[in-house]
Amino acid sequence: MGKPHFAKIPYRTYTMILAIACLIGVLLFGLGTSFYWHEKNEAVDRTITNINQATDLAGAESYLVLYQAATMYEESSEQTTSFLSTPYQERAVQYNERLREGEDSGMNEREREILHAFSSNFDQILEEKNFDEAPVDVIESINRRWLYQALEQTNQPNIAYELTDAIMRIQMIFMRSTDILLDEKLNEERFVNAVNLIVNEAELIQEIVEANPALQTKAVTDLVESGLSFSRMADREVTLEARYVNATNVYEDAYTALRSIRSLAETQLLEERTRYSTLATSSFIFTVLLSFALIGLLYYTRNRYNHDLAHLKARALAIDPRLEPIDVMFPESHDFRGIEDELREIAVSVHSTVHELETQSQDLVRYHERWSSLFSETGLAIALMDDSYNLIERNEMFRQFFGERNLYEINQLFTDTGRRLFEQAIEGVRDQVTSAQFILHLKGEHVRYLNVKITPLKRGEMMTYYLIFEDETDRVERERKVDRLVRFDLATDLYNEYGFIQAWEQQEIDGSFVLIRLHDYHHLVDWYDPVYADMMMTEFARHVEDRLGKYAQHLFGRYRDDTFMLYVKGFTAEDEHELMELFPTELIINQKRQNVHIQIGATETSSTYNDCLFEAMKALQHAKETRTPSVWYDSKILAQMQWAAQIEQALPDAIRKRDLTVVYQPQVELKSGRIVGAEVLARWHHPELGTVPPNEFIRIAERSDQILWLSHHILDMTIKQLVSWRDTPFADISLSFNLSAHSVDPSIVTKLQESIEAYPWLPDLLKIELTESSDIMSYASELERLEDIADLGFCLSIDDFGTGYASFEAIWHLPIQEVKIDRMYVSGKAKESTSFLRAVSRFANEQCLTSLAEGIETEEDLDRVIREGVALGQGYYFSPALDSATFETWVTEKGRSVT
Repeated sequence: MGKPHFAKIPYRTYTMILAIACLIGVLLFGLGTSFYWHEKNEAVDRTITNINQATDLAGAESYLVLYQAATMYEESSEQTTSFLSTPYQERAVQYNERLREGEDSGMNEREREILHAFSSNFDQILEEKNFDEAPVDVIESINRRWLYQALEQTNQPNIAYELTDAIMRIQMIFMRSTDILLDEKLNEERFVNAVNLIVNEAELIQEIVEANPALQTKAVTDLVESGLSFSRMADREVTLEARYVNATNVYEDAYTALRSIRSLAETQLLEERTRYSTLATSSFIFTVLLSFALIGLLYYTRNRYNHDLAHLKARALAIDPRLEPIDVMFPESHDFRGIEDELREIAVSVHSTVHELETQSQDLVRYHERWSSLFSETGLAIALMDDSYNLIERNEMFRQFFGERNLYEINQLFTDTGRRLFEQAIEGVRDQVTSAQFILHLKGEHVRYLNVKITPLKRGEMMTYYLIFEDETDRVERERKVDRLVRFDLATDLYNEYGFIQAWEQQEIDGSFVLIRLHDYHHLVDWYDPVYADMMMTEFARHVEDRLGKYAQHLFGRYRDDTFMLYVKGFTAEDEHELMELFPTELIINQKRQNVHIQIGATETSSTYNDCLFEAMKALQHAKETRTPSVWYDSKILAQMQWAAQIEQALPDAIRKRDLTVVYQPQVELKSGRIVGAEVLARWHHPELGTVPPNEFIRIAERSDQILWLSHHILDMTIKQLVSWRDTPFADISLSFNLSAHSVDPSIVTKLQESIEAYPWLPDLLKIELTESSDIMSYASELERLEDIADLGFCLSIDDFGTGYASFEAIWHLPIQEVKIDRMYVSGKAKESTSFLRAVSRFANEQCLTSLAEGIETEEDLDRVIREGVALGQGYYFSPALDSATFETWVTEKGRSVT
């Protein structure tokens, strides 16, 4: 046995050395950690000092700028008092005094000199109004550096720096553009550029806070609102007072937003300082306590060593009293480590051998128990078969499956395919001495699925085989149910999209792919419940499947809640009539007759499902927008939709820049020929898209929720035109303003109320012409707002009267004063039927309503509507729509009468 390397070194000696080294390490680590956290605490203190100075410096600068703006406004507007500028002056002086009392840390020598000079001359700058002497660039640089230092200290994300930069840029834009914004003689081009710069920064801040809601404080929200509303200032008629109020609001909101960012950073810094101080103190205390613990442990170890040595001496003397003097054999400087190590190694070796034998014995017992449990208590059916195919042993589960049948009888319970598979598996296991596993069907009243495993086992010189059967019926049925849930719609039992795609990929595709949308689905969900709506979808699907029975190859599935998808082999666009016959128009649901209104988008199939879906979806979207029952996809549809997308993108900018204009189509009193009014119609000429038809951009405005903006724009121009005619020969001409069902908004009512306050005569000359009255009747809130408009004294008129039942219904629910007969009954396909004109005219007279016929194009049309008693008319027979100047000229030439 080798001699230990440290046998000559007393055990106590190197134990003490190791303990002292650990003590020194603990002290160094603990004191270093404490010093580290203390340094972090001091860094936070410096940052807090800097952020407080930044607050004072920003306050002095901001109120100096506001004082300058107020002074310029007072001078430009010839104010006799300094009521606006005095509060800003006082606040600027307060911040400057606080700045003088603060420290100058965080600045270089040049910056410190500039700021001292600025602070010292601050009162003189205010008194002499020498604002150019303020070192704005240096102040902004220091403020930005100190604020970034605070953001960095509190680990703010990069987006916080972007937000801070954008707010500071708004301040700089204001400071550099003060003379432009508040100049009495407005330089429109420079003013619009300054406004656009501020609005662009406000839009950037809005995008930042929308992407990061954690940055959306009230101060930032106020800045976004004031910055975006500042876009209204880009108007050549804006007053100096409005420019001053809106510009200073933006600057003050920017100052408040930066102050909130500094305040939040200061709060977080104070929390950081508290945490660092706590960590530094805790590290120091923990180090001291751990050091005392190590010293105590050393003391305890030394006492235990002396006690054990004394006990060893006493035992040695008890065995052999002749060992005296005992101290010679047991010196205090040594502990006989070598002998102790050898005895320990022998004990460890013996213990390891005993433990290994015990483990092997326990493993044998465990294996035996597991085998017994596997064979007798498991849920598996297990049997042992010899080389002659005799069953030697079987467990209880095997008996429950097969009773006492032999292998041949068991094999007869399987299907023909199962028997062949079972026989081949046994032969393969016997020849190759490898296991085999497969699934078999067990015949009977209910089909069962068995997972079969055959495993060879050599017992001495004899080969045996284990047959293991496991009932997999529940698992297979569960997988089938899951597969059905994955591939089929639960309500209609049709393919869902995933199942449809799988079936699609297994066929040779050559035909038509169709999307069928049922209009009434969501209405039925609202009126009844989703179950009733699904019953309609299920009944519709059943009828379609019955009619699809004559087509050999087809696929039918449910794409979305209200949409089906269909593929029929061999169909083309020429078979549209035959395709439409597949879909019922009426169903019986819960003994109720339900009309079915559908729209389809169809396409002749291409190679991939996604391409077909894209084309059919575009066709269906075009059908919805054009309100046609069916649309087949072609390249023109895609071009139209791309053109519509360009219009949708360009429309907001056109509304904001007021690129849309209005024209006026005269309205004539038919019996006298007197020109009594005009209908206001919107027009738009785009520099790239050309002239955009009104029906196109109005339809797109309604679809994209821009119709309200458009209505406000047209209403403003209508009121402005009426005001311009007030003291002219055209003062008694009324104008009809078209109001869509999608624009019946409280803001319209508010605008009309405010307009009456300025122009009390307005209700006598402005008519509100309701379009899409069928949509209005569906919403109670819109009806209430229309009643509010009527209460204000405005005349309500129904456009396109007679095109639907809702037009008649609206008369009984709304305070209608005029009905406008659709051109279909005047010059359209129903013009030969005069009974409707006669009925409407008589109905209008009975209800004290004014009747107006639109679309009068020939003298024959005019004679017919006069003969049937219609009061007013408009159309190309009198005049097309004219711009304002041309309309005035036309009215002047006609002498207020077209007869």
